[in-house]
Amino acid sequence: MKRMQLNRSRMIGMTLALALCAAVPALGQVEFTFEGYAAYAPGTDQAGATMTVYGIANPPVSVPTPIPVDFASNQYTVAVTGMVVDTYVFNGVAQTKNYVFAGGTLRIYEDAIGGGTAGNYAAPATFTDGTLLLQAAVDDGWTMDLNDPFGFGQFSGAGIGTCDMNGGSELGTLQAMDYPLNDWTFAGTGIAEPWFPFFTVPAGYHHLFGVKVIFPYDPTPNEDAAWGDVKNLYR
Repeated sequence: MKRMQLNRSRMIGMTLALALCAAVPALGQVEFTFEGYAAYAPGTDQAGATMTVYGIANPPVSVPTPIPVDFASNQYTVAVTGMVVDTYVFNGVAQTKNYVFAGGTLRIYEDAIGGGTAGNYAAPATFTDGTLLLQAAVDDGWTMDLNDPFGFGQFSGAGIGTCDMNGGSELGTLQAMDYPLNDWTFAGTGIAEPWFPFFTVPAGYHHLFGVKVIFPYDPTPNEDAAWGDVKNLYR
């Protein structure tokens, strides 16, 4: 009986080990997160318009930032400029809006809370007057999809694409930490048209727009192992 219990425990242990090896990476993604607003010139819903986004970082709760930051002493802002709507398609039957962008630059700044200038959406320069930490070129093909599932005339959704880090005072820090510089995910989150009183935007802006800059970093990736190798761990 004792031997049967021991074998059962060993089998449970091996099963758990296999599940962990197959499904769980050593470390999850790291990201910068911002909440802000987007403006379009000369206007929304048209090819050729240029999108500009400004946002302010929220201290991360469960996802670490790629580089060390000090939220107690500094405010972190993002400015996305020069993204041009290459194509815009409205589907009146499905009630969807699809945008594909070309070009653009994403910049992340640090500004001291004491003695610095807090981000003010009425004064866009306040988002870019700190220290430029990181700069990235937005890759062509960045896509935004909005829809109106309830027929209220208010569209919301998300955007996704990639960007390549190419500047800023902390570019060397990324390299020293063995981060690749290309193909970081640039996601637009919680994008929504204004819908009073539930969704409002400051004067001169057209969309609520969150920004995530993500690299799913895993310095110790999973390794394949034969069944015999796993059994040896428990002998």
